[in-house]
Amino acid sequence: GWSVVMATSSSSTVNTDQTEIGAYRTENVLVQVTTIRLTKENYHPWSAAMTMGIAGRDRIAYINGRKPEPAETSGVWDTWFLEDNQVKTWIVNSVSVDIQPLILRKKTARDMWVILEKMYGQKKKAIRTYQLMKTVYELRQGNLSIADYYGALKVKWEDLDYYSDVTWHCPQDQALYVAKEWENRVFLFLAGLNDEFEGVRSQILNSGEVSSIEDVYSRVEAEEQRRLVTTGGKRDLMSYNERSALVSRGPGGTTRSLRRCTHCKKTGHTVDFCWDLHPEKKGNKGRSSNGKPTVSEETKSSGGKVSISAEQLRELRAYLGRIDVNQVEASDETKANQALAIVGDK
Repeated sequence: GWSVVMATSSSSTVNTDQTEIGAYRTENVLVQVTTIRLTKENYHPWSAAMTMGIAGRDRIAYINGRKPEPAETSGVWDTWFLEDNQVKTWIVNSVSVDIQPLILRKKTARDMWVILEKMYGQKKKAIRTYQLMKTVYELRQGNLSIADYYGALKVKWEDLDYYSDVTWHCPQDQALYVAKEWENRVFLFLAGLNDEFEGVRSQILNSGEVSSIEDVYSRVEAEEQRRLVTTGGKRDLMSYNERSALVSRGPGGTTRSLRRCTHCKKTGHTVDFCWDLHPEKKGNKGRSSNGKPTVSEETKSSGGKVSISAEQLRELRAYLGRIDVNQVEASDETKANQALAIVGDK
């Protein structure tokens, strides 16, 4: 009786182990290795994510060549075949639809990996390097947060490092080159910042010694957080063109927009009253809807001079004082039109 119980227990243990192994293998097949799908432009981040995912599931030997196919008559072929197909499934499911037909008939996961590397890893290396360099040098913060701006640069830098990977024969020369390269990247990061960070940028550049990119990022990001606190969590990213579309306070303290024609790009009227498109409306030149002279007519009749009251002059000065001189790049004509629009509302 005891032996039967042991046999039953042993059989139960074996069945349990096999069930667990089967569940583990099934789980491995269904698990998504990475959310990145391979396209013709993103081989480097895709291969990095796939390598981590496959290595984390103890299958890296199937793509790096360390576990070649054994003889079918050997006792390990079945296990190898199962696990190799798991890796093949992960690879197929992680590439775009137009790439899948190119690898579906490959015999092993290693074959798939090698062909993808040949097709997209080194293809057009010079062109890709040029594209990355151009993007890096043209990248500006714009509407991005400091974290997003730095992240965008970091991705491009990593891609550049991948495509410019070389074998160094002198470790000292390599260390000097890497240090210089990161110093240049600090300058690129600072150069692309918005003008609102000119203060902290000047402090960093005037410190005498170039800090690491991590330290520089930390200082700039701290300045961004300080600004967010002082502005109640809102970022002032409005461009001058957007600001110039705003007007000063009109009667009753309400805010209205400057009239700007979308056809001739001039201010003072809308497209519905553009003389270029509606020459017949020139007959009403100089008269508003209530029959009073417009600002333009008053200007001409007074020899180009506009008569304004002391109160209007004070408001005009207050408006001009609110303009950020560091960001104003508008032409004199635009400024004059804005001023006339303010005076004309009075």
